[in-house]
Order: sequence, then C-alpha cells, then structure tokens
Amino acid sequence: MTNGFDILGRTRVLQVHWLKRICAFIVDAVLVLLLTWAVLTVLGVTAMVMFGLMSGFAFLLYSAISEAAAGQTPGKVLLRLKVKAERGKLTPAMAFVRSVPKFFWYLFPMIDALAGLAGEGDPRQRLSDRILGSTVAQAHYLRVKVHRLPAKKEADKPPAKA
Repeated sequence: MTNGFDILGRTRVLQVHWLKRICAFIVDAVLVLLLTWAVLTVLGVTAMVMFGLMSGFAFLLYSAISEAAAGQTPGKVLLRLKVKAERGKLTPAMAFVRSVPKFFWYLFPMIDALAGLAGEGDPRQRLSDRILGSTVAQAHYLRVKVHRLPAKKEADKPPAKA
C-alpha cells in the first residue's frame, strides 16, 4: 500500500506543492490573527480564551468566504494555488465544510493534512478534501490556452479523388 508520505519522499513537485500550501496557510493565519488581535484590542478584550475562539471563528469565515467566492484565500493567491472540486464546481457548502478544521487553526489543519497523506489516494489532498471531493492545485496549471488552427483555404485542400 502506497500512501502520500511514500510519494512525498520521492517527488519534488509534491514537496513544492505542500511547501506552498504551508506557506499559504501561514500567510492567511498571520492576516487573520493580526486582524482579530487588532479588533479585540480596540474592543478592550484581553482574555486569551476569547482570542482563541474569535480567531478560530474569523479564520473559518475568512477561508470559507474566500474559497467560495474565488477558490482562493489571499495566501493561496500569493502562492498561485486554487481550490477545485474534483467534479463540478466548488460550492459554498463545500468551501465551508473544508474550512471547518481551521476553526482550531493551531492543531486540526496539521492533523487533517497528516491524515490525508497517511491514506491512499491523491497525495495533494487533506483528509477533508478527500471526503468532500476537492483538491488544491497550482492555479497557473488550471488555465489552458486554446490555440485555434486557421481555417484551410480551398487551394490548401488536397485534390478530390475520382
């Protein structure tokens, strides 16, 4: 049985993919945590428990709304990653459910990623991605240019056989 860790150890492209996902998560976490801290400070809330709950709620909403609207959070945009459904379109419900682990941003995303890599299947998927049928892909590989061939002229056509 081959799992994601086996493939990750041998595939440079997959290593870069997960490094980009981790960096995107850090960018998003810093943005959410700074904004949450600033709002709570202005409101005069200093309890660490409240910061943990509010930052989790903010991270959940931030991720769900960003991914439902554009398939990307600002961190993913920066690192050229995009969330895609394996079949059809990424729905707001799918974006919300795949963002639930981010409520406990300090623990569950890591467990989710490790569980996804430990199982069989697409090594780019977290466990929640595998369950939902979504994945994160390189955004620049998702755009396919279509090059139209010029129409043939009558003179270019081979002669008809009798």
